[in-house]
Amino acid sequence: MAVPCSKPLFKKCCIIGLGLMGGSLGMALGKYNVVEERWGHDINALSMAEARERGAVDKTGDLSSSLDDAELVILSMPVGQIVEMLSEISSFLKKGALVTDLGSTKLRIVETMENVLPPGVTGIGGHPMAGSEQAGIAVADPSMLENAIYILTPTWHTSGRKLRKLQDMIHAVGARPLILEPEEHDRFAALISHFPQMVAVALVNTLRNSGQDQDLLLTLAGNGFKDTTRIAMSEPSMWYDIFTTNKKYLRDSLEIFLEELHSLHGYLEKEDEKEAKETLTKAGFVRRSLQ
Repeated sequence: MAVPCSKPLFKKCCIIGLGLMGGSLGMALGKYNVVEERWGHDINALSMAEARERGAVDKTGDLSSSLDDAELVILSMPVGQIVEMLSEISSFLKKGALVTDLGSTKLRIVETMENVLPPGVTGIGGHPMAGSEQAGIAVADPSMLENAIYILTPTWHTSGRKLRKLQDMIHAVGARPLILEPEEHDRFAALISHFPQMVAVALVNTLRNSGQDQDLLLTLAGNGFKDTTRIAMSEPSMWYDIFTTNKKYLRDSLEIFLEELHSLHGYLEKEDEKEAKETLTKAGFVRRSLQ
C-alpha cells in the first residue's frame, strides 16, 4: 500500500532511461509526492517528449542539466548500459547524491558503483520485481510497483541513512523493500525470472521448429501455452543483456532443470506411475503456495 509523503523526500531527482520502468517509477514519484522536481533524460528525444506529456517527469534535458544538483539519480536501462552510464555521469554528480538503478542483475552494477562513483556519492543497486512483456514509455503505469518486492543491494560503503531514505521512497510508492547481497540477488533472479524467460523462448521455438503446421498449432494453443510463453514476447536486446550478465547462475539453473526433465522423462519411459505422480504432486504443491 502506497504511503504518500507529506513532504518530498528529495528536492530533485533525475531519471535516465524513460522507458516502461523509468517512466512508471517517475509517475509514482510524482503521484505520491516523493520528489519535488523530476528531471529525465533519454537518448530518444521522442521518449523524453512523451515522458513529459504523460507526467513521468516534469522536465527533460541533456545529461549535464538533468543531473545538475540532483539529489537522487535513477538509471533505468539494460545492465550493460547502466555500467557504461555510471562512468559517464560520475563527473556530473553532486556531493551527497544517491545513485540507484532498476537493472535486472546486480553484481556487475554494484561493483561498478564501488569503482567509479566519486567520494561523497552513495550507490545502491535496485531491482523492482515488476514489469511487463511490453516496453516503452507509452505503457508506463504508476501502479506497476504497488505491492511489488523491490530489492536493494547496497554497496560495501552504503550509509545506513541513505539506505533508509531509499527504503522510505519505496514504501511511498507502494512497493516492499528487501535487502539482499548482489550475488544473492543474481542467484535468486536466475531461478525465478531469468531462467523462466529462457524456457519460454525455448518452448516457443520448439513449436516453431517442430515441422508441424505452425498456423494450426497456434490456432490450437490454449491458455496454458499462452500463459507459459507470454514473456517470450519481451524485448530481445534487454534479455540478451540479462542473460550475459547472469550466465553463471543461469548455467546452474539450467543444470537443475535438465536433471528434472531427465528424471521425469525416465519415469514416463519406465511407466513408473508412483514416481511420476509424486513429481507432479510436489510441483503442484509448490505452485499453489504462490500468492
